[in-house]
Amino acid sequence: MKVLLIQPPIQDFYGTAIRTQPIGLAYLAASLQAHGHEVEIFDCRAGKKKMIPIPAELSYLLNFYPFNDQSPFKLYSGYYHFGRGWEEIREKIKDSRADVFGISASFSPYLREALEVARIIKEWDQRKIVVMGGAHVNGDPEGMLKNPFVDYLVLGEGEVRFSKLLDQIEKKGIKKIGDYDGIGFRINGELRINPVKTFIGELDLLPYPARQLLDPDCYRIKRKRSTMIITSRGCPHGCAYCSAHLVMGTAFRKRSPENIIQEMRECREKFDIQTFDIEDDNFTFDIKRAKQLLGLIIETFGEETLELSAMNGVSFAALDGELLGLMKRAGFKTINLSFVSADTLTRERMKRPSGLIDFDSIVSEAGKTGLQVIGYAILGMPGQTLYEMVETIIHLMGQRVLIGPSIYYPTPGTPLFEVCKKEGLLPPHPLQWRSSAFPLETKDFTRLDLVTLFRLTRVINFIKGKMAEKEIDDGMTMKEVGQFLEDRKKLKLVSGDNYNQPSWMDLLRLLFKEQSFFSLKKVSKGNFLVNNEETSKKVLDCFFEKGGKSPILKNTV
Repeated sequence: MKVLLIQPPIQDFYGTAIRTQPIGLAYLAASLQAHGHEVEIFDCRAGKKKMIPIPAELSYLLNFYPFNDQSPFKLYSGYYHFGRGWEEIREKIKDSRADVFGISASFSPYLREALEVARIIKEWDQRKIVVMGGAHVNGDPEGMLKNPFVDYLVLGEGEVRFSKLLDQIEKKGIKKIGDYDGIGFRINGELRINPVKTFIGELDLLPYPARQLLDPDCYRIKRKRSTMIITSRGCPHGCAYCSAHLVMGTAFRKRSPENIIQEMRECREKFDIQTFDIEDDNFTFDIKRAKQLLGLIIETFGEETLELSAMNGVSFAALDGELLGLMKRAGFKTINLSFVSADTLTRERMKRPSGLIDFDSIVSEAGKTGLQVIGYAILGMPGQTLYEMVETIIHLMGQRVLIGPSIYYPTPGTPLFEVCKKEGLLPPHPLQWRSSAFPLETKDFTRLDLVTLFRLTRVINFIKGKMAEKEIDDGMTMKEVGQFLEDRKKLKLVSGDNYNQPSWMDLLRLLFKEQSFFSLKKVSKGNFLVNNEETSKKVLDCFFEKGGKSPILKNTV
Protein backbone atom coordinates (compact mmCIF):
# COMPACT_ATOMS: atom_id res chain seq x y z
CA MET A 1 0.00 0.00 0.00
CA LYS A 2 1.05 3.59 -0.52
CA VAL A 3 1.38 5.40 2.83
CA LEU A 4 1.96 9.09 3.53
CA LEU A 5 3.15 9.81 7.08
CA ILE A 6 2.48 13.39 8.16
CA GLN A 7 3.86 15.59 10.92
CA PRO A 8 1.35 18.47 11.09
CA PRO A 9 2.32 22.13 11.36
CA ILE A 10 1.81 23.84 14.71
CA GLN A 11 0.45 27.20 15.79
CA ASP A 12 1.89 28.86 18.86
CA PHE A 13 3.77 31.85 20.23
CA TYR A 14 7.08 30.06 19.74
CA GLY A 15 8.51 26.94 18.12
CA THR A 16 11.62 24.98 19.04
CA ALA A 17 13.12 24.72 15.56
CA ILE A 18 15.99 22.46 16.60
CA ARG A 19 13.61 19.77 17.90
CA THR A 20 11.24 19.30 14.97
CA GLN A 21 12.68 16.27 13.19
CA PRO A 22 9.93 13.57 13.06
CA ILE A 23 12.21 10.73 14.13
CA GLY A 24 9.23 8.63 15.24
CA LEU A 25 7.75 8.78 11.73
CA ALA A 26 11.16 7.89 10.29
CA TYR A 27 11.24 4.77 12.49
CA LEU A 28 7.71 3.94 11.39
CA ALA A 29 8.55 4.47 7.72
CA ALA A 30 11.55 2.14 7.89
CA SER A 31 9.45 -0.66 9.38
CA LEU A 32 6.67 -0.19 6.82
CA GLN A 33 9.20 -0.27 4.00
CA ALA A 34 10.63 -3.50 5.39
CA HIS A 35 7.12 -4.97 5.09
CA GLY A 36 6.85 -4.00 1.43
CA HIS A 37 4.85 -0.77 1.66
CA GLU A 38 5.62 2.37 -0.34
CA VAL A 39 6.15 5.22 2.12
CA GLU A 40 6.66 8.98 2.07
CA ILE A 41 7.11 11.39 4.98
CA PHE A 42 5.60 14.86 4.72
CA ASP A 43 7.05 17.05 7.46
CA CYS A 44 4.71 20.03 7.60
CA ARG A 45 6.79 21.59 10.38
CA ALA A 46 9.68 22.01 7.94
CA GLY A 47 8.81 25.44 6.62
CA LYS A 48 8.80 29.12 7.42
CA LYS A 49 6.72 30.73 10.12
CA LYS A 50 3.93 33.20 9.42
CA MET A 51 2.24 35.50 11.91
CA ILE A 52 -1.48 34.78 12.27
CA PRO A 53 -4.27 36.16 14.48
CA ILE A 54 -4.35 34.82 18.01
CA PRO A 55 -7.27 32.37 18.51
CA ALA A 56 -10.23 33.59 20.56
CA GLU A 57 -9.54 30.86 23.15
CA LEU A 58 -6.15 32.47 23.86
CA SER A 59 -7.20 36.11 23.68
CA TYR A 60 -6.76 36.52 27.47
CA LEU A 61 -3.00 36.35 26.86
CA LEU A 62 -3.06 39.71 25.11
CA ASN A 63 -3.06 41.20 28.62
CA PHE A 64 0.34 39.59 29.28
CA TYR A 65 2.19 39.66 25.95
CA PRO A 66 3.18 43.07 24.58
CA PHE A 67 3.92 41.76 21.07
CA ASN A 68 5.77 44.93 20.08
CA ASP A 69 8.17 44.82 23.04
CA GLN A 70 11.75 45.68 22.04
CA SER A 71 13.30 45.19 25.49
CA PRO A 72 15.95 42.50 26.12
CA PHE A 73 13.55 40.75 28.53
CA LYS A 74 10.65 40.41 26.09
CA LEU A 75 8.56 37.25 26.09
CA TYR A 76 6.88 36.53 22.73
CA SER A 77 6.57 38.72 19.65
CA GLY A 78 3.42 37.24 18.13
CA TYR A 79 1.32 34.17 17.38
CA TYR A 80 2.55 32.10 14.43
CA HIS A 81 1.81 29.25 12.07
CA PHE A 82 5.04 27.21 12.01
CA GLY A 83 5.53 25.22 8.85
CA ARG A 84 3.75 24.65 5.57
CA GLY A 85 0.49 26.43 4.81
CA TRP A 86 -2.85 24.64 4.56
CA GLU A 87 -3.11 25.05 0.79
CA GLU A 88 0.33 23.49 0.25
CA ILE A 89 -0.67 20.64 2.55
CA ARG A 90 -3.90 20.13 0.63
CA GLU A 91 -2.05 19.93 -2.70
CA LYS A 92 0.56 17.50 -1.37
CA ILE A 93 -2.16 15.21 -0.03
CA LYS A 94 -3.87 15.16 -3.43
CA ASP A 95 -0.62 14.59 -5.33
CA SER A 96 0.61 11.81 -3.05
CA ARG A 97 -1.79 9.14 -4.38
CA ALA A 98 -1.56 7.52 -0.95
CA ASP A 99 -4.06 4.90 0.19
CA VAL A 100 -3.39 5.42 3.89
CA PHE A 101 -2.40 8.56 5.80
CA GLY A 102 -0.66 8.30 9.16
CA ILE A 103 -0.82 11.50 11.23
CA SER A 104 1.22 12.23 14.34
CA ALA A 105 -0.73 13.77 17.23
CA SER A 106 1.87 13.99 19.96
CA PHE A 107 0.88 17.17 21.80
CA SER A 108 -2.60 18.01 23.05
CA PRO A 109 -2.32 21.79 22.44
CA TYR A 110 -1.69 21.07 18.74
CA LEU A 111 -4.58 18.64 18.34
CA ARG A 112 -6.50 21.20 16.27
CA GLU A 113 -3.76 21.22 13.61
CA ALA A 114 -3.56 17.41 13.49
CA LEU A 115 -7.31 17.10 13.06
CA GLU A 116 -7.30 19.81 10.39
CA VAL A 117 -4.92 17.63 8.35
CA ALA A 118 -7.32 14.70 8.82
CA ARG A 119 -10.25 16.89 7.77
CA ILE A 120 -8.45 17.98 4.59
CA ILE A 121 -7.83 14.32 3.66
CA LYS A 122 -11.44 13.28 4.18
CA GLU A 123 -12.78 16.40 2.48
CA TRP A 124 -10.73 15.48 -0.58
CA ASP A 125 -11.60 11.76 -0.60
CA GLN A 126 -13.79 10.14 2.05
CA ARG A 127 -12.50 6.69 1.04
CA LYS A 128 -8.93 7.44 2.13
CA ILE A 129 -7.90 5.87 5.43
CA VAL A 130 -6.65 8.06 8.28
CA VAL A 131 -4.60 6.51 11.09
CA MET A 132 -3.45 8.55 14.07
CA GLY A 133 -0.84 7.91 16.76
CA GLY A 134 1.24 9.79 19.32
CA ALA A 135 1.11 10.77 22.97
CA HIS A 136 -2.25 12.57 22.81
CA VAL A 137 -3.84 9.61 21.06
CA ASN A 138 -2.62 7.36 23.88
CA GLY A 139 -3.89 9.79 26.51
CA ASP A 140 -7.39 10.16 25.05
CA PRO A 141 -8.03 7.32 22.58
CA GLU A 142 -11.82 7.40 22.92
CA GLY A 143 -11.99 11.13 22.23
CA MET A 144 -9.80 10.71 19.17
CA LEU A 145 -11.79 7.81 17.74
CA LYS A 146 -15.05 9.74 18.11
CA ASN A 147 -13.75 12.23 15.55
CA PRO A 148 -15.38 11.52 12.16
CA PHE A 149 -12.12 12.18 10.28
CA VAL A 150 -10.21 9.42 12.10
CA ASP A 151 -10.52 5.74 11.08
CA TYR A 152 -7.91 3.95 13.20
CA LEU A 153 -5.59 4.54 16.13
CA VAL A 154 -2.18 3.01 16.73
CA LEU A 155 -1.34 3.04 20.44
CA GLY A 156 2.05 2.55 22.06
CA GLU A 157 4.97 1.78 19.74
CA GLY A 158 3.89 1.80 16.11
CA GLU A 159 6.53 -0.11 14.17
CA VAL A 160 4.91 -3.55 14.49
CA ARG A 161 1.29 -2.51 15.04
CA PHE A 162 0.99 -0.24 12.01
CA SER A 163 2.35 -2.98 9.72
CA LYS A 164 -0.16 -5.49 11.10
CA LEU A 165 -2.96 -2.98 10.72
CA LEU A 166 -2.06 -2.32 7.07
CA ASP A 167 -1.92 -6.04 6.35
CA GLN A 168 -5.49 -6.47 7.58
CA ILE A 169 -6.75 -3.33 5.83
CA GLU A 170 -5.28 -4.71 2.60
CA LYS A 171 -6.99 -8.07 3.19
CA LYS A 172 -10.17 -6.34 4.39
CA GLY A 173 -9.79 -8.33 7.60
CA ILE A 174 -11.51 -5.85 9.90
CA LYS A 175 -12.59 -8.57 12.35
CA LYS A 176 -9.04 -9.87 12.82
CA ILE A 177 -7.89 -6.39 13.83
CA GLY A 178 -9.81 -7.00 17.04
CA ASP A 179 -7.19 -9.59 18.00
CA TYR A 180 -4.36 -7.04 18.03
CA ASP A 181 -3.44 -5.07 21.14
CA GLY A 182 -2.83 -1.34 20.85
CA ILE A 183 -5.30 -0.70 18.02
CA GLY A 184 -8.39 1.53 18.06
CA PHE A 185 -11.12 1.14 15.43
CA ARG A 186 -14.86 1.15 14.78
CA ILE A 187 -16.96 -1.88 13.98
CA ASN A 188 -20.66 -1.51 13.21
CA GLY A 189 -20.53 2.00 14.67
CA GLU A 190 -19.09 0.79 17.97
CA LEU A 191 -15.76 2.13 19.24
CA ARG A 192 -13.23 -0.59 19.99
CA ILE A 193 -9.98 0.31 21.77
CA ASN A 194 -7.64 -2.57 22.49
CA PRO A 195 -5.23 -1.59 25.27
CA VAL A 196 -1.48 -1.90 24.83
CA LYS A 197 -0.14 -5.16 26.24
CA THR A 198 3.25 -5.58 24.58
CA PHE A 199 6.33 -3.50 23.83
CA ILE A 200 9.24 -4.18 21.51
CA GLY A 201 11.88 -6.10 23.44
CA GLU A 202 14.79 -6.37 20.99
CA LEU A 203 15.34 -2.81 19.82
CA ASP A 204 18.41 -3.84 17.80
CA LEU A 205 16.08 -5.72 15.43
CA LEU A 206 14.36 -2.50 14.33
CA PRO A 207 15.64 -0.99 11.08
CA TYR A 208 17.32 2.40 11.40
CA PRO A 209 15.02 5.40 10.87
CA ALA A 210 14.37 6.15 7.18
CA ARG A 211 16.23 9.46 7.20
CA GLN A 212 16.52 9.28 3.41
CA LEU A 213 12.84 10.30 3.32
CA LEU A 214 13.67 13.59 5.09
CA ASP A 215 15.54 16.63 3.78
CA PRO A 216 18.65 16.76 6.01
CA ASP A 217 19.04 20.49 5.42
CA CYS A 218 15.77 21.13 7.26
CA TYR A 219 17.29 19.99 10.56
CA ARG A 220 20.27 22.04 11.65
CA ILE A 221 21.81 23.24 14.90
CA LYS A 222 24.11 26.22 14.45
CA ARG A 223 24.12 25.59 10.69
CA LYS A 224 25.31 22.01 11.12
CA ARG A 225 23.15 19.10 10.03
CA SER A 226 21.64 17.39 13.04
CA THR A 227 19.48 14.43 13.88
CA MET A 228 17.73 12.84 16.81
CA ILE A 229 18.85 9.42 17.97
CA ILE A 230 17.03 7.11 20.38
CA THR A 231 19.34 4.75 22.26
CA SER A 232 16.77 3.35 24.71
CA ARG A 233 13.04 3.34 25.34
CA GLY A 234 10.91 3.48 28.46
CA CYS A 235 11.32 5.16 31.84
CA PRO A 236 10.57 3.43 35.17
CA HIS A 237 10.33 6.65 37.23
CA GLY A 238 6.64 7.40 36.59
CA CYS A 239 6.75 11.15 37.28
CA ALA A 240 3.24 12.47 37.92
CA TYR A 241 3.32 15.05 35.12
CA CYS A 242 5.07 12.98 32.42
CA SER A 243 3.41 11.18 29.49
CA ALA A 244 6.46 9.29 28.18
CA HIS A 245 5.13 5.99 29.54
CA LEU A 246 1.98 6.25 27.42
CA VAL A 247 3.88 5.49 24.22
CA MET A 248 7.09 3.80 25.36
CA GLY A 249 6.00 2.13 28.59
CA THR A 250 7.78 1.98 31.94
CA ALA A 251 10.18 -0.91 31.27
CA PHE A 252 13.67 0.34 30.39
CA ARG A 253 14.81 -1.28 27.12
CA LYS A 254 18.15 -0.52 25.54
CA ARG A 255 19.94 -0.88 22.25
CA SER A 256 23.44 -2.30 22.17
CA PRO A 257 26.22 0.31 21.98
CA GLU A 258 27.49 -1.32 18.76
CA ASN A 259 24.09 -0.95 17.10
CA ILE A 260 23.96 2.72 18.05
CA ILE A 261 27.49 3.42 16.82
CA GLN A 262 26.66 1.85 13.45
CA GLU A 263 23.64 4.14 13.10
CA MET A 264 25.78 7.16 13.94
CA ARG A 265 28.35 6.06 11.34
CA GLU A 266 25.59 5.83 8.76
CA CYS A 267 24.37 9.32 9.66
CA ARG A 268 27.88 10.72 9.25
CA GLU A 269 28.67 8.92 5.99
CA LYS A 270 25.32 9.16 4.19
CA PHE A 271 23.95 12.48 5.42
CA ASP A 272 27.00 14.42 6.71
CA ILE A 273 25.33 14.77 10.11
CA GLN A 274 27.56 16.36 12.75
CA THR A 275 25.27 16.87 15.75
CA PHE A 276 23.19 14.26 17.57
CA ASP A 277 20.38 14.90 20.05
CA ILE A 278 19.81 11.85 22.25
CA GLU A 279 16.02 11.78 22.63
CA ASP A 280 15.76 8.97 25.19
CA ASP A 281 13.15 9.14 27.93
CA ASN A 282 15.88 8.43 30.49
CA PHE A 283 19.35 8.23 28.92
CA THR A 284 21.23 7.87 32.22
CA PHE A 285 18.91 5.35 33.91
CA ASP A 286 21.51 2.61 33.35
CA ILE A 287 24.66 4.56 34.21
CA LYS A 288 27.04 1.69 33.40
CA ARG A 289 25.57 1.35 29.93
CA ALA A 290 25.65 5.15 29.37
CA LYS A 291 29.35 5.22 30.25
CA GLN A 292 30.04 2.30 27.93
CA LEU A 293 28.25 4.02 25.03
CA LEU A 294 29.98 7.36 25.57
CA GLY A 295 33.35 5.60 25.77
CA LEU A 296 32.65 3.87 22.47
CA ILE A 297 31.64 7.19 20.86
CA ILE A 298 34.97 8.68 21.96
CA GLU A 299 36.87 5.63 20.70
CA THR A 300 35.06 5.67 17.33
CA PHE A 301 34.81 9.37 16.51
CA GLY A 302 37.43 10.99 18.74
CA GLU A 303 37.19 13.46 21.62
CA GLU A 304 34.78 16.40 21.13
CA THR A 305 34.55 15.65 17.39
CA LEU A 306 30.77 15.33 17.42
CA GLU A 307 28.33 17.70 19.08
CA LEU A 308 25.98 15.85 21.41
CA SER A 309 22.96 16.94 23.43
CA ALA A 310 20.10 15.39 25.37
CA MET A 311 17.38 18.01 25.03
CA ASN A 312 14.80 15.83 26.75
CA GLY A 313 16.90 16.39 29.85
CA VAL A 314 18.75 13.96 32.09
CA SER A 315 18.08 12.95 35.67
CA PHE A 316 20.79 14.28 37.95
CA ALA A 317 20.10 11.36 40.31
CA ALA A 318 22.13 9.06 38.06
CA LEU A 319 25.05 11.38 37.29
CA ASP A 320 28.55 11.32 38.72
CA GLY A 321 31.88 12.96 37.92
CA GLU A 322 33.06 10.12 35.69
CA LEU A 323 29.92 10.21 33.54
CA LEU A 324 30.06 14.01 33.25
CA GLY A 325 33.66 13.77 32.11
CA LEU A 326 32.74 11.21 29.46
CA MET A 327 29.84 13.37 28.28
CA LYS A 328 32.19 16.33 27.81
CA ARG A 329 34.79 14.26 25.96
CA ALA A 330 32.13 12.67 23.74
CA GLY A 331 30.84 16.06 22.58
CA PHE A 332 28.38 17.45 25.13
CA LYS A 333 28.73 21.18 25.79
CA THR A 334 25.53 21.67 27.79
CA ILE A 335 23.44 19.38 29.96
CA ASN A 336 19.77 19.93 30.75
CA LEU A 337 18.95 18.87 34.31
CA SER A 338 15.37 18.32 35.43
CA PHE A 339 15.35 20.12 38.79
CA VAL A 340 11.54 20.52 39.02
CA SER A 341 11.31 22.17 42.47
CA ALA A 342 13.36 23.09 45.53
CA ASP A 343 10.50 21.84 47.71
CA THR A 344 10.99 18.32 49.07
CA LEU A 345 7.27 17.57 49.37
CA THR A 346 6.60 18.63 45.79
CA ARG A 347 9.44 16.45 44.54
CA GLU A 348 7.99 13.52 46.47
CA ARG A 349 4.48 14.16 45.15
CA MET A 350 5.85 14.29 41.61
CA LYS A 351 7.83 11.07 42.25
CA ARG A 352 11.13 12.75 41.46
CA PRO A 353 14.29 11.04 42.78
CA SER A 354 17.00 12.90 44.76
CA GLY A 355 17.06 16.44 46.14
CA LEU A 356 18.92 19.72 46.52
CA ILE A 357 22.23 18.37 47.82
CA ASP A 358 22.55 15.96 44.89
CA PHE A 359 21.61 18.67 42.38
CA ASP A 360 24.08 21.21 43.78
CA SER A 361 26.83 18.60 43.83
CA ILE A 362 26.27 17.64 40.19
CA VAL A 363 26.19 21.30 39.12
CA SER A 364 29.54 21.79 40.85
CA GLU A 365 31.00 18.69 39.17
CA ALA A 366 29.69 19.81 35.77
CA GLY A 367 31.36 23.19 36.22
CA LYS A 368 34.71 21.53 36.95
CA THR A 369 34.28 19.47 33.79
CA GLY A 370 33.54 22.55 31.67
CA LEU A 371 29.90 21.74 30.96
CA GLN A 372 27.25 24.44 30.94
CA VAL A 373 24.08 23.55 32.86
CA ILE A 374 20.45 24.50 32.38
CA GLY A 375 18.34 23.71 35.44
CA TYR A 376 14.68 23.21 34.54
CA ALA A 377 12.05 24.15 37.11
CA ILE A 378 8.34 23.45 36.69
CA LEU A 379 6.11 26.37 37.65
CA GLY A 380 2.34 26.32 38.01
CA MET A 381 1.59 22.73 39.03
CA PRO A 382 -1.46 22.02 41.18
CA GLY A 383 -0.44 22.05 44.83
CA GLN A 384 2.45 24.46 44.37
CA THR A 385 2.54 27.74 46.29
CA LEU A 386 4.01 31.08 45.27
CA TYR A 387 6.50 30.87 48.11
CA GLU A 388 7.73 27.48 46.89
CA MET A 389 8.13 28.67 43.28
CA VAL A 390 10.01 31.80 44.37
CA GLU A 391 12.28 29.67 46.57
CA THR A 392 12.97 27.40 43.59
CA ILE A 393 13.98 30.36 41.42
CA ILE A 394 16.18 31.78 44.20
CA HIS A 395 17.93 28.43 44.61
CA LEU A 396 18.69 28.18 40.89
CA MET A 397 19.74 31.83 40.86
CA GLY A 398 22.51 30.93 43.30
CA GLN A 399 23.77 28.00 41.22
CA ARG A 400 26.03 28.17 38.18
CA VAL A 401 23.14 27.34 35.87
CA LEU A 402 20.80 29.08 33.51
CA ILE A 403 17.21 28.79 34.67
CA GLY A 404 14.88 26.90 32.35
CA PRO A 405 11.34 27.86 33.42
CA SER A 406 8.84 25.18 32.34
CA ILE A 407 5.28 26.34 32.85
CA TYR A 408 3.27 23.24 33.72
CA TYR A 409 0.81 22.06 31.08
CA PRO A 410 -1.74 19.28 31.70
CA THR A 411 -1.21 16.14 29.61
CA PRO A 412 -3.99 13.54 29.19
CA GLY A 413 -3.16 10.13 30.61
CA THR A 414 -0.97 11.41 33.45
CA PRO A 415 -1.79 11.38 37.19
CA LEU A 416 -1.51 15.16 37.43
CA PHE A 417 -4.00 15.59 34.58
CA GLU A 418 -6.52 13.63 36.63
CA VAL A 419 -5.83 15.90 39.61
CA CYS A 420 -6.56 18.92 37.40
CA LYS A 421 -9.85 17.37 36.26
CA LYS A 422 -10.89 16.39 39.77
CA GLU A 423 -10.16 19.84 41.20
CA GLY A 424 -11.82 21.70 38.32
CA LEU A 425 -8.57 23.33 37.22
CA LEU A 426 -8.53 22.15 33.61
CA PRO A 427 -9.09 24.89 31.00
CA PRO A 428 -12.04 24.06 28.73
CA HIS A 429 -10.13 23.77 25.42
CA PRO A 430 -6.98 21.72 24.61
CA LEU A 431 -5.69 24.82 22.83
CA GLN A 432 -5.18 26.29 26.31
CA TRP A 433 -3.20 23.27 27.59
CA ARG A 434 0.18 24.69 26.57
CA SER A 435 3.02 26.28 28.51
CA SER A 436 2.76 29.55 26.63
CA ALA A 437 -0.90 29.86 27.68
CA PHE A 438 -0.18 29.57 31.44
CA PRO A 439 -2.97 26.98 31.70
CA LEU A 440 -3.66 26.75 35.42
CA GLU A 441 -4.93 29.12 38.07
CA THR A 442 -5.42 27.79 41.60
CA LYS A 443 -6.20 29.16 45.05
CA ASP A 444 -2.43 29.61 45.46
CA PHE A 445 -1.52 31.46 42.25
CA THR A 446 -2.95 33.32 39.26
CA ARG A 447 -1.81 33.50 35.65
CA LEU A 448 -0.36 36.93 36.36
CA ASP A 449 1.74 35.39 39.13
CA LEU A 450 3.10 32.80 36.68
CA VAL A 451 3.79 35.38 33.98
CA THR A 452 5.70 37.45 36.54
CA LEU A 453 7.73 34.43 37.65
CA PHE A 454 8.47 33.64 34.01
CA ARG A 455 9.64 37.21 33.34
CA LEU A 456 11.74 37.09 36.49
CA THR A 457 13.71 34.10 35.23
CA ARG A 458 14.40 35.98 31.99
CA VAL A 459 15.83 38.89 33.96
CA ILE A 460 17.96 36.63 36.17
CA ASN A 461 19.35 34.80 33.13
CA PHE A 462 20.08 38.16 31.51
CA ILE A 463 22.02 39.28 34.60
CA LYS A 464 23.92 35.96 34.59
CA GLY A 465 24.83 36.66 30.98
CA LYS A 466 26.15 40.11 31.88
CA MET A 467 28.19 38.50 34.65
CA ALA A 468 29.68 36.11 32.08
CA GLU A 469 30.55 39.14 29.95
CA LYS A 470 32.07 40.75 33.08
CA GLU A 471 29.76 43.78 32.90
CA ILE A 472 28.42 42.85 36.35
CA ASP A 473 30.53 41.17 39.05
CA ASP A 474 29.83 37.46 39.56
CA GLY A 475 28.33 36.66 42.97
CA MET A 476 26.57 39.98 43.56
CA THR A 477 23.31 39.78 45.48
CA MET A 478 20.13 41.21 43.97
CA LYS A 479 20.42 44.24 46.27
CA GLU A 480 24.03 44.76 45.22
CA VAL A 481 23.05 44.59 41.55
CA GLY A 482 20.39 47.22 42.24
CA GLN A 483 22.93 49.49 43.95
CA PHE A 484 25.44 48.90 41.14
CA LEU A 485 22.88 50.04 38.59
CA GLU A 486 21.91 53.06 40.69
CA ASP A 487 25.54 54.21 40.84
CA ARG A 488 25.95 54.21 37.03
CA LYS A 489 25.24 57.11 34.71
CA LYS A 490 21.62 56.75 33.83
CA LEU A 491 18.47 57.95 32.16
CA LYS A 492 15.67 58.67 34.60
CA LEU A 493 13.00 56.59 32.92
CA VAL A 494 9.34 57.28 33.58
CA SER A 495 6.57 55.02 32.33
CA GLY A 496 4.64 56.59 29.46
CA ASP A 497 7.51 58.81 28.28
CA ASN A 498 9.60 58.54 25.11
CA TYR A 499 13.37 57.99 25.20
CA ASN A 500 16.22 57.69 22.76
CA GLN A 501 17.53 54.10 22.94
CA PRO A 502 17.34 53.22 26.66
CA SER A 503 20.00 50.69 27.69
CA TRP A 504 19.51 47.40 29.49
CA MET A 505 20.91 49.11 32.59
CA ASP A 506 18.22 51.77 32.40
CA LEU A 507 15.47 49.15 32.19
CA LEU A 508 16.89 47.02 35.00
CA ARG A 509 17.30 50.09 37.19
CA LEU A 510 13.63 50.89 36.68
CA LEU A 511 12.69 47.29 37.57
CA PHE A 512 14.64 47.47 40.84
CA LYS A 513 13.29 50.92 41.68
CA GLU A 514 9.62 50.38 40.84
CA GLN A 515 9.53 46.59 41.33
CA SER A 516 7.61 46.20 38.11
CA PHE A 517 8.36 45.08 34.56
CA PHE A 518 8.58 47.48 31.65
CA SER A 519 8.45 47.06 27.89
CA LEU A 520 9.83 49.21 25.08
CA LYS A 521 7.64 50.12 22.14
CA LYS A 522 9.43 51.55 19.12
CA VAL A 523 7.82 54.87 18.18
CA SER A 524 10.26 55.95 15.48
CA LYS A 525 13.88 55.31 14.56
CA GLY A 526 15.87 55.29 17.80
CA ASN A 527 12.85 56.49 19.79
CA PHE A 528 11.06 54.22 22.29
CA LEU A 529 8.04 54.47 24.56
CA VAL A 530 8.48 52.96 28.04
CA ASN A 531 5.39 51.01 29.15
CA ASN A 532 4.68 49.68 32.63
CA GLU A 533 3.47 46.10 32.13
CA GLU A 534 0.95 44.37 34.37
CA THR A 535 2.96 42.66 37.12
CA SER A 536 2.19 40.59 40.20
CA LYS A 537 3.36 42.77 43.08
CA LYS A 538 2.91 39.77 45.37
CA VAL A 539 5.53 37.78 43.42
CA LEU A 540 8.10 40.57 43.23
CA ASP A 541 7.63 41.55 46.88
CA CYS A 542 8.22 37.93 47.88
CA PHE A 543 11.22 37.61 45.57
CA PHE A 544 12.99 40.77 46.68
CA GLU A 545 12.24 40.00 50.34
CA LYS A 546 13.46 36.38 50.17
CA GLY A 547 16.10 36.75 47.49
CA GLY A 548 17.42 40.27 47.92
CA LYS A 549 20.47 39.08 49.85
CA SER A 550 20.96 35.93 47.78
CA PRO A 551 23.91 35.77 45.38
CA ILE A 552 23.51 35.50 41.64
CA LEU A 553 26.09 33.19 40.09
CA LYS A 554 26.88 33.25 36.40
CA ASN A 555 26.47 30.10 34.37
CA THR A 556 29.67 28.15 33.72
CA VAL A 557 31.30 29.29 30.48
